[in-house]
Amino acid sequence: MKKYFNIFLCSIAVICFTVESCNKDSKDPCEMDPQPGCPNYVDPCEKNPIPGCPNYVDPCETDPQPGCPNYEMPLIAGKLTLGTTEYTVDSTHIEKLEEGFWYLYAQLKNEDKPLVIHSLRYSTGTAGYSIETWSGQDSVAGKERPSAMVNRYEQAGRQVKVAVNGGFYGTAVGGMPMSLEVVNGLVIFPVSDANPQPVIGFDAHNLPYIDSVSFNAKVKDKDNREFPIISVNGERWADNLVLHHSFRGKRTKTNPWGTEVLCVPMTAQWEKMGNHINVRCRIEKIQGVGSGNMAIPKGKIVLSGNGTASDYLAALQEGDDINVTVDYTLLYDPAINSTVVRNAVSGFNIILRNGHIASIPAAITGADRDMLLANNPRTSAGYSADRKYVYFTVVEGRRTGVSAGVSTPELGQVMKYLGADNALNLDGGGSSCLMINKETKNYLSDGSQRAIANGLAIIKK
Repeated sequence: MKKYFNIFLCSIAVICFTVESCNKDSKDPCEMDPQPGCPNYVDPCEKNPIPGCPNYVDPCETDPQPGCPNYEMPLIAGKLTLGTTEYTVDSTHIEKLEEGFWYLYAQLKNEDKPLVIHSLRYSTGTAGYSIETWSGQDSVAGKERPSAMVNRYEQAGRQVKVAVNGGFYGTAVGGMPMSLEVVNGLVIFPVSDANPQPVIGFDAHNLPYIDSVSFNAKVKDKDNREFPIISVNGERWADNLVLHHSFRGKRTKTNPWGTEVLCVPMTAQWEKMGNHINVRCRIEKIQGVGSGNMAIPKGKIVLSGNGTASDYLAALQEGDDINVTVDYTLLYDPAINSTVVRNAVSGFNIILRNGHIASIPAAITGADRDMLLANNPRTSAGYSADRKYVYFTVVEGRRTGVSAGVSTPELGQVMKYLGADNALNLDGGGSSCLMINKETKNYLSDGSQRAIANGLAIIKK
């Protein structure tokens, strides 16, 4: 009996030990991970409402900011001062064309100097579009009306949403740009210059840059001898080496006093590469002094040299491989080069830099300075501080009683009022033209569109 009693006591002890252990180890799940229904549960939506919470309030609904789908361009209202002239905003019209595109029209009232402003603001994050340079007749020396370019592109199946005139050009040489022009990664025209004109450029994601550029191009032969390339598609002067491709035309248009070399790029799709000419090139033909005006077959390169450059080319042999490099970098940001900037046109002077109105450089004197200070029709391209918005703007001029035009410092003020943080002065006067959906929005001081060297366009991919 005692034996069984001892077993009973042991069993109770085991049970008690087990129960005590369970009570000791077990924890209330509400203590470990409070869930709805627990007395200590705190709804996270009460502490920090986020999208999906019943009490979440979308800030875009209460205070739309840049980036919100319902954000609109701010109105220019009340008084506005440009230079020493005070304006009253007489009327404005803002239209959201579609997602990512806003058009603004404003009339500024002043008895002596009224103004009319047109501006297109584009959101760079808008999918399905690209900002591209267009070149007149796809030629370095060709000129074309923006409307003709739009028709030409659309016949090729490309829808042009917006088009604006581009940079300054030389009328004496048919329409050759004054400085850098890049079309979808292909360098159309630069000239090596100690004081290059500033450009506005765009990368593959439509992000904008405004800066002067440093141009670097050269040829290296199989013996590692190098010779600098002074220009792409430009004129050939004494001791110059110039590179030509199809945008020069069907022929080089050179005199007979030089040597010309026809090369076949060995890199597939070289014309569409970011750093478009940094390729191995095989010499197909060498044409010595006495000929000139060499043919430029599509997809091939011609190197044209005079004087010492002619001597360098004459020492090469047909069948040799050479390396051809064309590159440019932004002066203030050397990490941004030809592999980044896919499209670019040059302007005459920067009018707005990092939110500050830029003064006209002291190096610009005489008639050029007078032109920048005079009241004229003006075109500008710029972008916001966060690079989310690009602005194409035309201020009308030469329209008595309606719009007198502005100086370039005043154009910088206009761009700042519109929301730009950086802006470039493009060609103006009779060249100023802003087209949206095939419609010319501004008054044309020539009475009709002028044929120009190049421009910028927003094109549907």
